Amino acid sequence: MAEDAPNGVSKFNRPAGPPQPKLPIDLDIDLRPDDILVATFPRSGTTWTVEIVRLLHLRHISRTDHPLTWGEKKKGSFPWSTVFLEMVHRKRRLKVIEEMESPRIFKTHAYYNECKFLSAENNCKIIYVYRDPKDVVCSLFDHASLIGRKHVVGDDIQEFAKQFAQRKEVSRNEGGPGDWVEQNEGYMSNPSNYNILFIKYEDLKAKTGEIVSKINNFMGYPTLTKDEEDQVVEASSFERMKIMHNELAGKTVGKTGNYKSHLSQESIEALNQNVLELMNKIDDSRFNIGVYLNQ
Repeated sequence: MAEDAPNGVSKFNRPAGPPQPKLPIDLDIDLRPDDILVATFPRSGTTWTVEIVRLLHLRHISRTDHPLTWGEKKKGSFPWSTVFLEMVHRKRRLKVIEEMESPRIFKTHAYYNECKFLSAENNCKIIYVYRDPKDVVCSLFDHASLIGRKHVVGDDIQEFAKQFAQRKEVSRNEGGPGDWVEQNEGYMSNPSNYNILFIKYEDLKAKTGEIVSKINNFMGYPTLTKDEEDQVVEASSFERMKIMHNELAGKTVGKTGNYKSHLSQESIEALNQNVLELMNKIDDSRFNIGVYLNQ
């Protein structure tokens, strides 16, 4: 079966039937220094960031004129699908991961302390993306409705926002998104001193080219020219990615500040309390999440 070969790693992202994530992630993975782990809370730019990472690597190994042609020229030399670690349950899938060429790209929504395979010694590169919880709630509600997970969010977005703010959701092993405060606190505190690049989703949206170059430099690749930077921005645009990724469908996907059209003032204030809770737990001078209270 394709699952047993490196080119079949797409099986990780679309398992048959409803996804059954397994947390914590206690996998025996021998990480490499050039592995990339994209970690986010759900609906916080995971797919977009992974696509940028993929394109930057292809740009590095192919040096072709335009990134829209890179995939056609370098098939077989790069793991085309990202490994969603929560979905790796079987030993034979671990064997596939071991056989993948470097750099491997992993993604996860797991909490910091649930990534049991990480250590400061292996020094793999982690990209953590965080987003305003109010926009996260709107995107979660919209997306769940599209993929048949109404049991997770219910029928009333205001009620869902209330439950989210109270940090009382469906278990993540049953499809729930988790605790926004707890997840962000873990990565932002980074007690084990992992090699983490932090990206604010709103910055990725507002100044994509600048963030693309920041990711490129973090990956250790030569500095991009302005034209190269623009090419990656174009190739990873939402317009192009919506063609390839079903998870990018929806009314609120990718938008910032869209919560103002969907959430009541009561819901906004409740979710802002989550922001305040997180600010009390971290050094916000590094992350500037305080702006979420006013934007």
